Amino acid sequence: MRLRRAGALLAVALLLAPPASAAPPDLPEDFPPPTSEELARSVTVYATARSVTVYDPARSVRVLESTRKEASETVLSLDSDILFAFGSAQLSTQAAARIAQLVAGLPQGAPVAVTGHTDSIGEAAANIRLSQQRAQAVAAAVTTARKDLRLTVDGRGGSEPVAPNTLGGKDNPEGRQQNRRVEIRYSG
Repeated sequence: MRLRRAGALLAVALLLAPPASAAPPDLPEDFPPPTSEELARSVTVYATARSVTVYDPARSVRVLESTRKEASETVLSLDSDILFAFGSAQLSTQAAARIAQLVAGLPQGAPVAVTGHTDSIGEAAANIRLSQQRAQAVAAAVTTARKDLRLTVDGRGGSEPVAPNTLGGKDNPEGRQQNRRVEIRYSG
């Protein structure tokens, strides 16, 4: 019974309440409506043509590997920036799984050279050490996937760039990124 009475009181209160669109009570009743000119000045028009930026994923997605032929050898170059965190030589499980896929088709018992490379930033000795550690990590993933392959592992630091680390005396981030790699080289 109480609930019904409360509901009825609420309904009456809502019916007696002024509509939400009523003029504010502190304005005089003879307040003139805005002119067309005042309304036009109160509207801000935004140019939407430059409001939306379209991103092309093809320009922002990098692939893990690229393959090239050098004489009688195939060189599979792996992007170290995707394989490893900065300054790290630890492979993710996803990277190790992808490496296993990449070496699945190599000839049975083939000799394979795994070589790590860095860019020229930092101390040469630290870069050689890091490139060796990264090559060892990739070699471990290769061995896990293909125990039959005969591996040699080396790290060369920044001594064999494939792109310039600087251009015109200025830093070349794109070139440095290309130089940070681990190569898997085999006959065929």
